[in-house]
Amino acid sequence: MKFIAKIIAALSLAVFTNLAWADVVSDAGSIPDYESKDDDKDWSGMLGLAALNAPEYWGSEDDEGTAAPVIIVDYKDTAYFRVNRGGYWFWKPNDSLRVGALVKLRPAAWEDDDDSIEDLGPLPAGFDEPDAQAEPGLNLMWRSGEVSAEVQVTSGEDTNVAASFDYRLTVSDQTSLTLRVGVEVLGEDEVKYQWYGDTSGADVDSATNTSLSLIGMTRLNPSWSVFYGATTTSLDDEIDDSIIVEEDTYTVAFVGAGWHF
Repeated sequence: MKFIAKIIAALSLAVFTNLAWADVVSDAGSIPDYESKDDDKDWSGMLGLAALNAPEYWGSEDDEGTAAPVIIVDYKDTAYFRVNRGGYWFWKPNDSLRVGALVKLRPAAWEDDDDSIEDLGPLPAGFDEPDAQAEPGLNLMWRSGEVSAEVQVTSGEDTNVAASFDYRLTVSDQTSLTLRVGVEVLGEDEVKYQWYGDTSGADVDSATNTSLSLIGMTRLNPSWSVFYGATTTSLDDEIDDSIIVEEDTYTVAFVGAGWHF
């Protein structure tokens, strides 16, 4: 486990430099959760790497290629880490339901820090780049057969809610496809902080973003898998009205490989 711990530590540092794509990679990385766990093993999970084609920042009309690590770690089906979030299940009344504490990493909405962004020119006074932040909260997950749902309530600049619904289709003994519908509700202060740079006087309400993902996974052998897919996200009008947003809908395509332990 010491060797695995060193790998996880190194990949964790890489995650902090790729937070802009962490949510999408986390979606792809969560699919191995469907795999049955070996009750004789205290530790289980997957370490891997994903290549992505995605907007330069959320709302940009220009795409770029990037890479991001995939880190999934479980300890006795109680403590876990998933790419950009970690938690502890403190209530498991049955095999289907989990309730626990959660800490989620939320990235900055854009990357440049020189008071301008790409071809948009200088930004308004007070439009400071938001920092990545860790948001504590609660997580609820339910699963029955090939269907699962998850709700996360976190508190950052405001109270935020993220929910997802999955349906998993078994294509063959080695391959599965998962359809995921996601909804994220961001509070007024969160929208203002992430998309308006906390600009004084910005008239902003809460925002609801929706997403649709198709994620595939093929098990090459007991130790290695490949995963692939795409996520399309539609941004709320409150975000689309920001000066930095050029497109209100964007797609992230990804492919990666992971080693199971």
